[in-house]
Amino acid sequence: MFRFENQQLLYWLILVGFFILAYILLFVRDKRRMERYCERGLLSKLTEGTSHGMQHLKFAVLMLALVCFIFAAANPQTAGKMEKVKRKGVDIMLCLDVSNSMMAADIQPNRLEACKMAINRFIDKLTGDRVGLVVFAGKSFVQLPITTDYAAAKMFINQISTQMMPTQGTDISAALATAAAAMVPETEEPDAAETSHPSRVILVASDGEDHFPESAQTAAELSKAGFVIHTIGIGSTKGVPIPTGPGGKQFKKDNAGNTVITRLNEATLKDIAAAGKGAYVHATNANMGFETILNEINAMEKSDIEDVNFTMYESYYQYPLLVGILLLFIESLLFTTTPKIKQLLAKTRRQYSYAGKDGMKG
Repeated sequence: MFRFENQQLLYWLILVGFFILAYILLFVRDKRRMERYCERGLLSKLTEGTSHGMQHLKFAVLMLALVCFIFAAANPQTAGKMEKVKRKGVDIMLCLDVSNSMMAADIQPNRLEACKMAINRFIDKLTGDRVGLVVFAGKSFVQLPITTDYAAAKMFINQISTQMMPTQGTDISAALATAAAAMVPETEEPDAAETSHPSRVILVASDGEDHFPESAQTAAELSKAGFVIHTIGIGSTKGVPIPTGPGGKQFKKDNAGNTVITRLNEATLKDIAAAGKGAYVHATNANMGFETILNEINAMEKSDIEDVNFTMYESYYQYPLLVGILLLFIESLLFTTTPKIKQLLAKTRRQYSYAGKDGMKG
């Protein structure tokens, strides 16, 4: 497998094409200008020592050197050996509520955006744990499978919005089932046996307005299968309207025209956490409760995480760099005048030509 480590630097090759085009245009312009003010025969005598071929060769070598330097900066690589690394950690599946009520602004800038920023900070503090992401409202789906690629996880989190879920509502039970299924290998049933899996954690971040009362029962069943379920309550218990229009100046209304008020339902989230043998935290500060959950996770027994394959790439930037330096050295030795050896051969031919003419006259 071949790749460039810094592939974006290859766009600089466009600059080489620009230089070549500019060189051609300037050469043609200068040639036409000289022919306009000087006769062709006289021009040939005046530029007798100049070689356009050497001029073109000198420029071509310089461009090749530039191409080599661009390739060196992009760092060509080939896949080397595969290494298997074992680590101890916790599998964490984040379940994030993306229902419309998460747009409420009782936490600035709103519940969803504040939660996304807190999750990113939470991921930054993970060491060796795997993380995945489930988004849910009326339905749920896996946004990111379990992974140790924290950069990818943060990228997926930043793309989350309420528009990605057409079915509204808050079905936490379905989110728990989706998260559990995503964390269990295909050869293992989530509820097949009461085998302990202390390294599996489901973390639900929601305002708790659950329209499906079986959530606590689902949490209890998953707890028997070895899952630990933590919940974080997002929002205020006092209740706030749900912005719908631009600028947050319009609010969601019911069929009777009354403004819909959303408030944190702590009771549901506490019941889910209790049934899942986890902790409940009300998000009231900058870390949104994730700091407390992180301490709970770090105190858990770490399990061996399945082998992770890392592809070790071997870099070859030194080769195009060396060729580029060599081409620059060659370019410095070239001149735009006709090579001496060529001038000597031409002079010798002229001498023999004149001698032959004189012999014929004699």
